[in-house]
Amino acid sequence: MTTRHRRAIPRTVTDVLLWLLASDVATAHQPQPHHPDRCANPRCTDQAYPCPPARDAHRAQQAATRPQPRAQGRARVTAPAPTTGWFQPSRTQPRVA
Repeated sequence: MTTRHRRAIPRTVTDVLLWLLASDVATAHQPQPHHPDRCANPRCTDQAYPCPPARDAHRAQQAATRPQPRAQGRARVTAPAPTTGWFQPSRTQPRVA
């Protein structure tokens, strides 16, 4: 028996399990309808919204999602400074006893 999950997973998600858990926590910790500055979850009685679980869920969703792609194009690379003499073998001096 296979069951489909209750929501579509975005294509940018790289850690599905973390994203699903964070999504469940974020759904459970929404602001109260008549007091949007308070969390509606009974575990967060009298806590300001966003409560710590809601903030953690938001950070977890960000961590489970790959970053936005960088701008396309060619990068300008400057020539490195000359490093003459760094990788030449050193001359060994005879030991004086």
